[in-house]
This record gives sequence, structure tokens and C-alpha cells, in this order.
Amino acid sequence: MRTAHRRDERGSALLVTVMLLMMLGLVGLAALGTTTRDQQVAGFQNRKRMALYAADAGIAEALERLTTTAVPTVSTLDLGDTTIFPYGQPSYRPDPTTASPTKDLGNAPFPGMGLNLGQGGLPTYQINYWRLRVQGLAPGGTQAKVEAVSGSLAAN
Repeated sequence: MRTAHRRDERGSALLVTVMLLMMLGLVGLAALGTTTRDQQVAGFQNRKRMALYAADAGIAEALERLTTTAVPTVSTLDLGDTTIFPYGQPSYRPDPTTASPTKDLGNAPFPGMGLNLGQGGLPTYQINYWRLRVQGLAPGGTQAKVEAVSGSLAAN
């Protein structure tokens, strides 16, 4: 009777092992799919961040020109080296979706700070405000737009 019982169980260890291997394979495939999606999301976030940094560099250029010339301008510029970015360089340019990417918002009075320049009174200052809109582009077509308002101080 014992030998008959053992004959019925022959091959069950093989069946259980094959089932476990199939389950492990399915878990491995699911993990591979998740890893692939995570890499795609990380790549998109990296390109979006690169476009944002490029737009920020455009704003920095406009602010530098505002400091030196009192008129902010944004050029179209590629950033980085082609050896670092073999599939295209990040770049920035004035925002093409708006009619005036650098718009003069006008002057606002700013009272003097108690300085006496020897002319019999306190100086009056004006702040000239500007709106700056820049678009950053990353390789692959990802884009980011940055808008900033800045002002330059001038004595009257």
C-alpha cells in the first residue's frame, strides 16, 4: 500500500517547482516593466529640469543686460558643449507665444532714502519695471517657460 501511495506522488515535486519558477518569472517581468517606466519618467523629469534651467539662464542674461544697459533683452542661445549633449543642446529664447517677451511695465516712484546730495533736497528715485518671458528648450523638444518681473532703480 505504501508503494502505491508513492507512485501517485511521483512528479508532484517537479510540478510544484515549475509553478514556483513561473511565478518568479512573472514577478521578474513585472519588476522589469516597472523599472522601464521609472526610467522613462526619470528621463522626462531630467529633460524638463534641463529646459527650466535653460529658461532660468535666459532670465539671468536679461537681468544682466538690465543692470548694464537699463534695457533687458533676451537672445537666442544654445547652452553647453556638443560633446556633453550629443543629441542636441539645451537652449533659450524669448517666449515666442507672446507678442512682447520683454515688456516695459512703466515707472513707479520710490522716495529717497534720506540722502542729501547737496542740492537742497532729497533725491527722488524711479523704479522702471520690466516683465521678462523666456522659453527654455531641452533636447527632445521638452520646453519650459519662465516669467519674471524686475526693476531698475534710477535717480531723477
